[in-house]
Amino acid sequence: MKPIHDSPFVDKRKHTIEFHLEIGAAKKVSLAGTFNHWAQDLLQLTPTKKGFWKISIPMLPNGVYKYKFFIDEKMWMEDIENPLREPDGCNGWNSILAIQ
Repeated sequence: MKPIHDSPFVDKRKHTIEFHLEIGAAKKVSLAGTFNHWAQDLLQLTPTKKGFWKISIPMLPNGVYKYKFFIDEKMWMEDIENPLREPDGCNGWNSILAIQ
C-alpha cells in the first residue's frame, strides 16, 4: 500500500518533514544529506508495510538541502519520488529539498 503523501512531505502544521521509500529487499535504510553532514547512521528509517520505509524529522530552517537514502550500509539512492535532483558528481543524483 503506497503512502498517502509524496516524499518528501513537508507538514507545516506538525513542523515535520516525512521521507519514505519503497525498497523490498533492504534490511536497513538511513537518510543522509547536507542537513546532517551526510551522516550515514543518524537518521534511520523504520520499516512500515511490506517493502515500505519511512522517517519524520523536525522541520528544517528555510533553505535548499541535498539528500539521499543509504541502503544496507553500502548503496546510495536518490529519492525516486522527488523529481527535484541534481548530479552528485559520482554518476548519480542528489535529491533536492527546498524549505520556504
